[in-house]
Amino acid sequence: MEAGKYIIGLTGNIATGKSIVRRMLQELGASTIDADGLVHALQKPGTRVYREIVELFGSFILNPDATINRRRLGAIAFNVPEAMKELERITHPAVRKQILYAIKKAPTPVVVIEAIKLLEGGLSAYCDQVWVVTAPEDVQILRLMTRRKMSSEEALQRVRAQKPQAEKAEQADVVIDNGGDLLKTWNEVVRHYNKIPLVAELKQKEKVSKKSDTQEVVLRRAKRDDLTRMISLFKKVSGGALDFSETEMMERFFSKGYFLAEQGEKLLGVIGWRAENLVAGIDDFFVEDASQWSAIGDRLLSAVEAAAVDLSCEVGLLFVHRKTAARAEQILKKKGYKPYPREKMMKIWRDAADDSQEENTVLVLKQYRKQPINVPL
Repeated sequence: MEAGKYIIGLTGNIATGKSIVRRMLQELGASTIDADGLVHALQKPGTRVYREIVELFGSFILNPDATINRRRLGAIAFNVPEAMKELERITHPAVRKQILYAIKKAPTPVVVIEAIKLLEGGLSAYCDQVWVVTAPEDVQILRLMTRRKMSSEEALQRVRAQKPQAEKAEQADVVIDNGGDLLKTWNEVVRHYNKIPLVAELKQKEKVSKKSDTQEVVLRRAKRDDLTRMISLFKKVSGGALDFSETEMMERFFSKGYFLAEQGEKLLGVIGWRAENLVAGIDDFFVEDASQWSAIGDRLLSAVEAAAVDLSCEVGLLFVHRKTAARAEQILKKKGYKPYPREKMMKIWRDAADDSQEENTVLVLKQYRKQPINVPL
């Protein structure tokens, strides 16, 4: 494998929580690669993979805007074994090429590849360790029903269409049980990560950043140790509407990225975001002092936009909490975020909005690129 790199292959069946574990490993200092996200990018209109899939499955799998309806495609692939094999024949080589390139460019010695087909697709051959994430079947089904809006029958079909979890666990170097308390999962991930040979060396090279005694405002990515202060800020600025436990906040933290603005020991503002299918979903956007929305809000939103554009996102969907909407209105207008009718959205944007919008939030939208990207960067 790539010289000087230690590769963890992360896999597990559907809805076991692989992405949560990947984000935990990222928090601990590893570079991470989301193979499923690469598949989505490679299936965009105009790519070779897109053309081959449409030629094989026909226009039945397309949305009105010519994008692939992944749910419809998945229904065929999960029901017809031959169709799944053909789909993997088309996608696996392209994904493998992208992953090897990403490993080469990764800035850290430890690199994590999250892939549901890690073992079946041969990616495990490139890995120093294989981690398998597991969860009880009833937990998987509940997650699919609540997070992907599947019926119980559809969720059960998806879960049982895959190989038994025990078969994957037998091939693992590390098994992470993610069926219960997220704090327990975190402790297990930390324990196994700290056993990796390169991790001790990595920690020695890390610069210990001490909090500045100056009054300079610093912008940085949030860390696990920031959760208590983030909980307090969310509760204060939302007027008590958002009052998360530590476990609830951990689940949010490991499902997205966060930027913080702080001045010495004081937390001034927070913004959360995630990227999927070239769409940036932005939420948990709060500034502690209403008078600082213009300055702090601008810097936080600029940081997210820069990161989103680096990941080739075409649009930003920003969900602002109703308690802060009036205060944030001026900076949102300045940055180009506007209300946008759902019926005029591209389907992929509308689906992202429907999946991500929480209660008591208002959606505003900004296009980062006027022309869609046809070939993933």
